[in-house]
Amino acid sequence: MSRLISCDPQFSIKLELDNPGGSHKYRAASHIVARAIEAGEIIPGHTTVIEKTGGNFGFGLLAACQKRNVDVALAVGLGFSQYKRDLLEGLGAELIGKSQLRDGATPREVIEYHLAHQQSLGRRYYYTDQFNNIDNVQAHRDGTGAELGRQLMNAGAPRRLLFIGCAGTGASFTGVVQALRRMDFDVRSILVEPEGCDTLAGQFVDHRLEGMCVGVAPPFLDWTLVSEVYHTTLEETMIAQRRFYRDQGFHVGNTTGACLAVVEQLRETVALEARHIVMLGYDGGHWYPDLTQQMPPHVRNAA
Repeated sequence: MSRLISCDPQFSIKLELDNPGGSHKYRAASHIVARAIEAGEIIPGHTTVIEKTGGNFGFGLLAACQKRNVDVALAVGLGFSQYKRDLLEGLGAELIGKSQLRDGATPREVIEYHLAHQQSLGRRYYYTDQFNNIDNVQAHRDGTGAELGRQLMNAGAPRRLLFIGCAGTGASFTGVVQALRRMDFDVRSILVEPEGCDTLAGQFVDHRLEGMCVGVAPPFLDWTLVSEVYHTTLEETMIAQRRFYRDQGFHVGNTTGACLAVVEQLRETVALEARHIVMLGYDGGHWYPDLTQQMPPHVRNAA
């Protein structure tokens, strides 16, 4: 169970960066793999899990699979940092389709090729397919969200909550809000997006807030659970990250920083309605060293 810390009487954050693999994505990865083993779809020592990711889900899969004697093969797009690709490979993932990707294939095409030719490749693959696997939501509803609800009750937090979150697949946002409402919390929820993006309208721009607005509609995001949408910039995110490190001692990642920036926006309005703010600390900021190194002086000073 990841820690819930009270930042002040009005605001708590659940540090999912404490998880194996370093992020909330371990929840879905571990749950999907465990269920597939139970169903006989993954046979440890024989089956290789295959997925298209170079982000947190990939690291979560490695952490979930290696302790179960299951190999992991990943199709990692060239847009991901070389740092992440090297680290995934160094930790034990097989990075597949490198030449295909250099020749212009997409990660999805690499996956489709390997699934279609697994017999000739001498492999037995299981595709976790995080963007279409409904177990993704269940992992956060029965795991992350239920834990969060119990921790809030044990801490004596108010029943009226304002949940701040973002969406890649939308599974954690949907699962957490569903869990809290099932536990009789009165929850309003804010979806955070990078400036220039409008997920509902299918509008996406290039941005550095990895983990949200990934270029496709979040397949598991239940829009009936979204009360409002707030936007933030990279600069506001970086300021919020530095302020959180100064105040709490945790270097959080970009999605967490974006949510923290929106928390600051909300504190300056009447939108809180006497609600207790709660959010997830999705991952650590060590994944994005270039941003830390390039942080301009006015951002450092603003924090």
